[in-house]
Amino acid sequence: MEAFHLATSCSHYFRETLRGAERLGFNGGDFLQRVGLDAASVHDPAWRGPSEKLAELVQLVWLILDDEFMGFTLQRCKPGVFAMMCNLVIHEETIAAAIRKGVLFYSLFTDEMEMRFSDTGGVYVLEVTFHHPEYDPNNYFLEFWLSIWYRAVCWMAGRTIPLKYVDFNYPKPVGRAEELRYMFPGVQRFSQSRTRLVFGEDLASVPNRRTRAELKAMLDRAPLVFMVVPANVESISRRLHNDILAASAGGASFPQLEHFAGAYGMSAQTLRRRLKQEGTSFRRVIEGIRRDLALRSLLKTRQSVSAIAERLGYSETRAFTRAFIQWTGMTPRNYRKEVLGQFSEGERDQASRHHGTSQP
Repeated sequence: MEAFHLATSCSHYFRETLRGAERLGFNGGDFLQRVGLDAASVHDPAWRGPSEKLAELVQLVWLILDDEFMGFTLQRCKPGVFAMMCNLVIHEETIAAAIRKGVLFYSLFTDEMEMRFSDTGGVYVLEVTFHHPEYDPNNYFLEFWLSIWYRAVCWMAGRTIPLKYVDFNYPKPVGRAEELRYMFPGVQRFSQSRTRLVFGEDLASVPNRRTRAELKAMLDRAPLVFMVVPANVESISRRLHNDILAASAGGASFPQLEHFAGAYGMSAQTLRRRLKQEGTSFRRVIEGIRRDLALRSLLKTRQSVSAIAERLGYSETRAFTRAFIQWTGMTPRNYRKEVLGQFSEGERDQASRHHGTSQP
């Protein structure tokens, strides 16, 4: 089962993080400047930014708007509410009991959304509906909210909880569907009647392994802890991802697992076991890097598909195309055509201009 692990996030999530603030009259460019991001890069569809920077941006929006719902709802949610909910549920013995109490908490706290947690025949389902979807036209906050809850569940369990499938009540998005596969590992189903997580385990038998002290440490790292590998920001797979990138310099030459095991002072078997405990593997980490490099090459360069495949170490173009279809649901050529088609040069220039007069 593949864990969520994105050292980088696509530009869509950076832009959408600012949508609620811009709707309220704030200048998105000021937020980007405060966290050290270049507006031109953020509005480039081919750009990918560090997850740490996205977390900084989310935190700044929380702070300036004084709203954990980030301007995507009619009424705001003061910072600290999610932490209060976590402190309420941390004493529950099972994951099912913790989710059930958390859902009840939000049903009493706000009318901005409806959350349902159900168990039908041993299948546990978490469903979320926001009552003002017009404030979130690209479903950014819906995905973000669902992701936070899934990460929290995995954190409490101390491991990645498998998802049977994930339903979205909107069509498959062009250009970022592959991100959702990493955010919510499981079968993706779009254009459904509801948005929900369907878990692949009996959550009533999964113990809550966390303590209040661990909760405090986790909340101190929010929201970054929700944007990387569940349960451990300083994971071995994250370190491995960064070291492979540095060693390969973005090219096709990826060192073997044994190389990194030696550098980390452990055996290859131990490194494999550590990666498995985090819900991933050396092959999946390599594939994640290839994926990021492939997406960037298709959108930022005019290299042919065959040249990109060769640079990424694929023996033939067909193998690269098969892998790319698994990542995105479309061929490399169709991906390049459809995504770039959404961003003409004029649209990029217009998007790069900052609107609004209020400043953080």
